[in-house]
Amino acid sequence: METSARRRTKDDSPAKESTGSETCLDGARMPTENPPFKLKDLKDAVPPHCFERSLLTSSLYLLLDLTGVFVLYAAAFWVFNASLPVYVHAVFWPLYWLCQGCVGFSVWIIAHECGHYSFCNSKRICDIVGLILHTALFVPYHSWRISHAKHHRNTNRMDGDQAFVPNTRSFLKSENELEFPNIFFRVLHIVKYLTIGWPAYLFFHARGRPYKEYRLRPNHFNPYAPIFSPGDFWDVIVSDVALLVWIGILFYLSAHVYSFGWLVCLYVVPLMNVNMWLVIVTYLQHSDVKVPHYADEEWTWLKGALCTIDRDYGILNYVFHHLTDCHVAHHLFSYMPHYHMAEATEAIKPILGRYYAYDGTPFWKALWNTDSYCRFVEDGGKILWYKFLPEH
Repeated sequence: METSARRRTKDDSPAKESTGSETCLDGARMPTENPPFKLKDLKDAVPPHCFERSLLTSSLYLLLDLTGVFVLYAAAFWVFNASLPVYVHAVFWPLYWLCQGCVGFSVWIIAHECGHYSFCNSKRICDIVGLILHTALFVPYHSWRISHAKHHRNTNRMDGDQAFVPNTRSFLKSENELEFPNIFFRVLHIVKYLTIGWPAYLFFHARGRPYKEYRLRPNHFNPYAPIFSPGDFWDVIVSDVALLVWIGILFYLSAHVYSFGWLVCLYVVPLMNVNMWLVIVTYLQHSDVKVPHYADEEWTWLKGALCTIDRDYGILNYVFHHLTDCHVAHHLFSYMPHYHMAEATEAIKPILGRYYAYDGTPFWKALWNTDSYCRFVEDGGKILWYKFLPEH
């Protein structure tokens, strides 16, 4: 029998995850009426300098991130080749993988800014820097830039969004996944999501817009995929060629200069951690039982852009360039550089009021709750809310 979040026990309800701030996640659902303000009202509230893009400032942030990457790599390279006790390796490598994953994700975010052309005023420089950085992180820069722009134009629109589109009740029922029978399968689902979720999105458009008229699953490497327009053809090809060149470089280094173990320990595992953070952060930015998805007749760009959630990751907010705790502002002003997002967020919060979604729940707890409660939406309706079924 179907139930809702409010019928859980007091200690188990997702409504408990609030911070005391007057936002829509303090126990109430996000308002679905058209906001009493316009985008211009929000923009006028933000200091004008927040919209200025500085190549120098952005480059300094990138240099800081890359310095962290290379310092960690140098330490790992030394440990990899040194004759050290086993316990040193047992302690060092998990720490390296975790730290390099965090710093690597900060580089990923800079590349993401290049895709929004907020790195600087020159699109050419943005594309060159973004292509280099994202290729090094195994991301098809232009291909993802294009699909990500469509995500920003169609956020929380059931038939238009490109990422984290909710599963419907009928789809999960057909897959025999309408409910999780026990905690083991919940853990297994999260582990699967964090390890292969990002590659599955790139290769199979997993949790992306379902193109039912397309015989094959869309992917980010096929220039003829319905994700892209005919004019995107060469951008997709450039991204593919860049990745093939990078794969060739890594293969040569691992086969003729270093070793396969070097590749796995110093690059592959940290890259998996980068992907893990990417899935955690983006999943929690766009999934919550109190945030709706809309059918076409109810959706507007502003309502969709406001269906994003700022979350607190502690010190990682700074490491991740405030993509975590200022994501609402990012969706409203995607061309704004990250180093102005915190100031812009504070400027617009009084206007947003109940339309500002913030949750201070620790991210690991929010991840567990979201994966448990955000299971599906109904197959029909204009305003759709995440639902779940109780354990059996």
